[in-house]
Amino acid sequence: MLRGNLRGQSSIEFLIVISCLLMVLGSVSIPLYNRSRDDAQRLVDTSDAREAATTLANALNTIYADGIGSRQTVEYWLPRGVVAFRACGYENVDVDGVDTNDTDVPVNGRADVQVLFDFDGNGVWDNKRESVVIVDTILPSRWDENGNLRGIGWVRENCVHVEDINLEFNPNSRTRHRVTLEYKNIGGAYPRCITVSDVVVESV
Repeated sequence: MLRGNLRGQSSIEFLIVISCLLMVLGSVSIPLYNRSRDDAQRLVDTSDAREAATTLANALNTIYADGIGSRQTVEYWLPRGVVAFRACGYENVDVDGVDTNDTDVPVNGRADVQVLFDFDGNGVWDNKRESVVIVDTILPSRWDENGNLRGIGWVRENCVHVEDINLEFNPNSRTRHRVTLEYKNIGGAYPRCITVSDVVVESV
């Protein structure tokens, strides 16, 4: 009878130990799994964003090289979490380089296409190097390769302004865009301009 009680007690103790081990393993492995899943999704999103930025940069390069009167339409997908999409435009003073809290991407004399992410979910750009995708174009920027601001006369003569205020993005959805770019001479102080027309054709 005593032997039977000892066996029963040993079984209960064994179950308790196993349960404790499973709880410890769960408390360690579940956060690791969640973090790995989030990191993998972040890589997929930044890869999609780089593809979109490269598509737009290539289109800008092509119509800039073809000259005034050229026009091109491209399509790309933007992932969730994008809170800004910049294409060397008026609103961003010919985007070139970016300053972040953790490191900087210096200017290099060429205008950029930039995709900015909100990975932490607070609704604004995370202001970290890992949360921005940058693709250079061949268009000259307002700054030279040493980071010096060029003179206004040089900018008027050599810079092509990109009217990127129509670029769409939706932080809550993955969206497919059809974008038409047109190189125009609009006269005025900054006569050469690439206009951008963005239409969201699908959202998931």
